[in-house]
Amino acid sequence: MRKPARKINNGGKDRVIGNFPSYKMRRMVEWDSQVERDFLFYLEFDDDVIEYHPQPIKYPYSFKNKYHNHFPDFEVVRRSTPKLKYVEVKTYSTTQKPEFIEKTAAITAAMELDGFDYAVVTDVDLRVEPLFGNLKLLYRYIWQELPPAETDSLLNDVDRIHDGILTLSDLKDLAESHGLQLVDCYAAIAKKYFEFELATHPLGPDTLLRLSQVQING
Repeated sequence: MRKPARKINNGGKDRVIGNFPSYKMRRMVEWDSQVERDFLFYLEFDDDVIEYHPQPIKYPYSFKNKYHNHFPDFEVVRRSTPKLKYVEVKTYSTTQKPEFIEKTAAITAAMELDGFDYAVVTDVDLRVEPLFGNLKLLYRYIWQELPPAETDSLLNDVDRIHDGILTLSDLKDLAESHGLQLVDCYAAIAKKYFEFELATHPLGPDTLLRLSQVQING
């Protein structure tokens, strides 16, 4: 496990820190603010993200003829590009301050010269409904173990009986005939055995689910 470049500590009376049980990284990931915690849900469900690391590096850069050290919140490794991406996660109000804008421009330019991608993500970017609510809901069930034989049988029946498309309510009824419960249905969705319109439809009994292409193609 990589050691963070900066130790996270609860240095302010209004500051909230914590640990996130990462399914993707198979370990606890420290977060330094509630906005950082919210960003982790997106990293966990993004198939393009191979791995990510909090407080990954101390990055020197020049700003107004002086050298400073920047500690980006996350390093993100993606399948789609060999370039490492560093991400700073802040509240939107913080990103509107003139000094933050100027420093971000300097950091971005330096990162580009060094061959890195750099981005700032805010709470406004993250807390978009119903997408954010769906991600949080599904993450409750990501660790739920699914019995292989019963799950395979269920998926085969979804394809055979429902042509791969059914509502969550119908999935629950079918799952019960295979000895599975509603929590197993949520787990199957969280593990992407099924797809639905995450960004536009809150997950509920009437949500239309589709067997994922991975399952259909075997």
